[in-house]
Amino acid sequence: MSGIMFSAKYERNMRIHIVAMLYVLYFTRFYNFTRAEIILLILTCIIAITMEMLNTSIEVVIDKVSPGYHTLAKIGKDVAAGAVLIATTGAVVIGVILFWDTGAFFGIWLHFTGSAVNSVLFLGSLMLAFLFINSGKKRKAHIRKKVEEGEIEIEQE
Repeated sequence: MSGIMFSAKYERNMRIHIVAMLYVLYFTRFYNFTRAEIILLILTCIIAITMEMLNTSIEVVIDKVSPGYHTLAKIGKDVAAGAVLIATTGAVVIGVILFWDTGAFFGIWLHFTGSAVNSVLFLGSLMLAFLFINSGKKRKAHIRKKVEEGEIEIEQE
């Protein structure tokens, strides 16, 4: 659980994935998805979030063992980021295929424009999502501060 909290606290992209997942799950209510399609959406979200967490763990370990610039460290980080890109691109493609329905778009539009309450709630959710996405801390700055305060010791080789 602490790994999930760390990722959500220090990784902006993780917060973006969480918000996207919540909106995807909310908007399923406007569609007549089969159980298999719902499972596919959930698995797609899980894969994207899992890949982001693996990317974060790889970056943290590389920063630990190679605090300075090294070509192999760059390759490791680039490969991990590439895995996230592939997973999230696949998630977007699956989402577009499943959600692309102009009839449903019109129903969603009517839902939010037909009621001031729904409009305000949706706009409020967008503002909260924006604040959540931009509320985290920078991982490297946080770790550097902890080192300076003596809470974390750097091992010397």
